Amino acid sequence: MHFIKRSLSISERQRIMKVTLRFRGPLAKKFQEGAIEVELGNGASLSDLLSKVIGIEESVREVWYSPEIVDRDALVLCNEIDIGLSGGLATKLSEGDVVVVLPLIHGG
Repeated sequence: MHFIKRSLSISERQRIMKVTLRFRGPLAKKFQEGAIEVELGNGASLSDLLSKVIGIEESVREVWYSPEIVDRDALVLCNEIDIGLSGGLATKLSEGDVVVVLPLIHGG
């Protein structure tokens, strides 16, 4: 079987955006500079981003198994704004957005 690699058309490229996901805490050490760049379709939500990363990154999946658990166990910022103020996991993302995940420390 032979696959032909083709360039994306202009309309296809316009449907893809790149978002940076930065981790703080122990997960930051798993990624170069504590961040990864993720390609998503235009109109994707924060939940879509987290689901994709959980699906492709084993080190993230070892800590969180769903976007809802990330939201519960971490402070999540989108462009330096707490997602609790911008729509939670339904927050729509745009090209160039920066999402930061800060794990919360619990004690008793």
